[in-house]
Amino acid sequence: MVETFLRATLLGVQLGMTLALIAAGLTLIFGMLDVINFAHGALYMLGAYFGAVIAVELGSFWLALLLAPLLVGLIGAAIEVLSLRPLYGRNPLYHILLTFGFAIMIQGAIVQIWGGQARRIAQPDLLTGTLSIGSLNYPIYRLFVLVVSTVLIAAVWLAIDRSNLGILMRASAHDTEMVDALGIDVSKVFTSVFVFGAVLAGLAGVLLGASRSVNPGMGMGIIIEAFVIVVIGGLGSFRGAVYAGLLIGLVTAYGALIAPTLTDLFLFGLMAVVLMIKPNGLFGTTEAA
Repeated sequence: MVETFLRATLLGVQLGMTLALIAAGLTLIFGMLDVINFAHGALYMLGAYFGAVIAVELGSFWLALLLAPLLVGLIGAAIEVLSLRPLYGRNPLYHILLTFGFAIMIQGAIVQIWGGQARRIAQPDLLTGTLSIGSLNYPIYRLFVLVVSTVLIAAVWLAIDRSNLGILMRASAHDTEMVDALGIDVSKVFTSVFVFGAVLAGLAGVLLGASRSVNPGMGMGIIIEAFVIVVIGGLGSFRGAVYAGLLIGLVTAYGALIAPTLTDLFLFGLMAVVLMIKPNGLFGTTEAA
C-alpha cells in the first residue's frame, strides 16, 4: 500500500511539473500579451509529431528533443507576426477566435500529413528500465522528465523574477508606450514571449510523447488541463501555474488510484471549489509572477 502511494505521488509530481511547463507558456502569453491562446494545445501536439518524425528519420531522441521545440517556435513566430500582432489592443474575442482557428488548422494539417494513427516516440536506451528507490522500482524515463521539467521551470522563474529580460518583459506588458519611447522594439519582445511559450509547449510534447500515445486528439485533452491549471493558479501568474500544475498532477494521480472513472470530476470539482473561494485563482494577478 505504501509503495503504491509513493508511486502515485512520484507520478503526480512528474505529471504536475510537465503540465506546469505547458501551462507556464500559456500563462506567460496571457500575462504579457493579454492573449488567450487556444492554439497552445495544438503547438504541444505539433511538438510531439515533429519529435516522432525526427526520432525516426535521424534515429535520435536527443535530436528530437532539441529540434522539435525549435520548429514549433518558428511556427509560433509566424502565427504571432503574421496574424496576432495586428490584433493587439482589440477585443480579446478576436484572439480567441483566431487561435482557435489555428488549433483546428494545425490538427487538420497533422491528420492530412501523418494520418490518424497513433505514433510513439522511442525512449533512448540510456533512459529505459527502472531505478530502485528503497522498495520502489520507478521508470528512469519518468524521473528524467521530472528533472528536466523542474530545472526548466526553475530557470524560467528565475529569468522572469531576477533577470533584466524579465524586467523588460514585465515593463513591455505594463507600459508599452514608455518602453517604446526608450528605443526598445516592443513588438520583438512580444514575439519572443509567444515563441518562448510555443517552444515550452513543443518541448513538453516531445517529453510526454515518449510515454504517451502521439495522436491527433492529444492537443485538445492537454489544452483543457492547461486551462484548468491557469484558472486555478490565477490568470497571468507564473507562480500560480507551477503550484496549480503540481496540485492537478497529484489530484490526477491519486484520483486514478482511488476512482479512475471520476478523475475528471475531481479536476473540475477542484476548480469549482477554488473559484468559489478565490474567484481570481490562488495567485490571481494580471502579471506573471
